[in-house]
Amino acid sequence: MAVDKLVHVNECGLPLNAIEWLETHHRSKAPEREQMIWDLHLKPGSLLVDAGCGPGLWTPLLARAIGPKGHIIGVDISLEALVIAQRRSMGKRYQRQVEYKQAVLDHLPIEAGSADLIFSANVSQYLPDPISTFAAMGRYLVPGGRTVIKDIDFGTMRFHTIDPGLQARIFQSRERWEQERVEHGYAFEDSWVGSKLAGYLRAAGYENVQEKCYSIRRRYPLAKDFRSYLQGIAEWFVCEGAPYLGDADLQSWLRCFLDDEHCVLDEDSFVSEETEFVVSGVWTKSLPSLNCSAGQRGCASTTASSGQRHGMYSNPLF
Repeated sequence: MAVDKLVHVNECGLPLNAIEWLETHHRSKAPEREQMIWDLHLKPGSLLVDAGCGPGLWTPLLARAIGPKGHIIGVDISLEALVIAQRRSMGKRYQRQVEYKQAVLDHLPIEAGSADLIFSANVSQYLPDPISTFAAMGRYLVPGGRTVIKDIDFGTMRFHTIDPGLQARIFQSRERWEQERVEHGYAFEDSWVGSKLAGYLRAAGYENVQEKCYSIRRRYPLAKDFRSYLQGIAEWFVCEGAPYLGDADLQSWLRCFLDDEHCVLDEDSFVSEETEFVVSGVWTKSLPSLNCSAGQRGCASTTASSGQRHGMYSNPLF
């Protein structure tokens, strides 16, 4: 069913303030996100696809990890986000390493069998059929290449100073709504996807699937960005009318985060925690095109450099 009940959105169905929200969210978890990329042990000189790159927030971390001889292709469906990503890279040390293209995840704008690694952060929660999408992404990897998926799982979120019963009712009502919201004209969303990712990658045909969990824990006093992140998340939990939540719980929940006089974020004992998942899998399937004669149309050279393998800057978005 077409998405027809979203208001104040851009051309891709995202809230008009989505870019600002993504930037705040990214900054609020900067130490953990730096560690996530460090732990991937990316190979210098790799050809890397940032699938669902948004405004290019992960580009500096990825570029530093693959070094000056590596190349990044940032892919997103949002032209608005890609324009911002391109502007963000202007004058940076990695500017000549990266290009941005508009595309969907299962039809990446590169040769099949050419990418060393596909990285995708905070995108899988919006995929109605993640197994099929991950399988489709695999064909763009060199044999032995990796897909790395990073995402949230709000089933792990806890606020230590908020009534556990209220939290449970809030989360249960949101989870139930996400299971039905498509039938009401809203876009698909699964904010409990993180703990499911390993199973999805295995079902998509990946081998040596590995899962690493990162605890995001903050306590009073909160940094400005993290405070904004939590307040945004609190409102998001009860957005779209919160059809399975009682009015009393709705008001109590919002009072916890938004009431100047009773805000739990200002309590000395406040602690929040959640877990984010980074899951990787190795693609071992060979493509027939990789066995064709050298120079044949559609055949990716196994000896070409990362820039040559995808025709660096031959057809950039900008």
